[in-house]
Amino acid sequence: MSSQPSGIRPLLRVLRPWRRRFIGIALTWSVIALFTALIGLRPDVPRLAVVLVAAAAVVWYAVDHSASQQLAVWPLTDSDLTGGNRGNDSQVTNLAARLEAANGHREGRAELVHHLHTRLSEIIRERLYSKHGIVIEEEPKWAQGVMPPDLWDFLVTLPPTDLYRPDRLDQILRRIEQW
Repeated sequence: MSSQPSGIRPLLRVLRPWRRRFIGIALTWSVIALFTALIGLRPDVPRLAVVLVAAAAVVWYAVDHSASQQLAVWPLTDSDLTGGNRGNDSQVTNLAARLEAANGHREGRAELVHHLHTRLSEIIRERLYSKHGIVIEEEPKWAQGVMPPDLWDFLVTLPPTDLYRPDRLDQILRRIEQW
């Protein structure tokens, strides 16, 4: 017997957040098809399904992406600022929404951790180049010598699995700023 899980279980796990949407569209399709049949019309069931899926996809896209365009407010930093429009950046707002979702649910944590690690690594590399004129890939020993050990370890190891947590993220961001 194989020790690998069947192909359907990973698929069901990935589709779990979409379960309500799939059930909703199936019920809507069934009700419309049944209603049109009851009033004496002959519904074109496949075409009805295609139209419903297309309309639902447009609505889901709008719903999922409209929330990410709201103004992000960072209470720990924005409260003491007198002016400006801090946080009015769609990338920052999107990241704030993803961090909030990762803290509240397990949804998208691995992808968020990978994204954060990649972006923070880019910032560390840019800081290394701007301060010392060193590119890690060209001079790794020099880079290791001038970088703080914890930032070097952050670059060359796998990202911590709890990188999405505010306290962990704050720790690495403060270390980058201090360097």
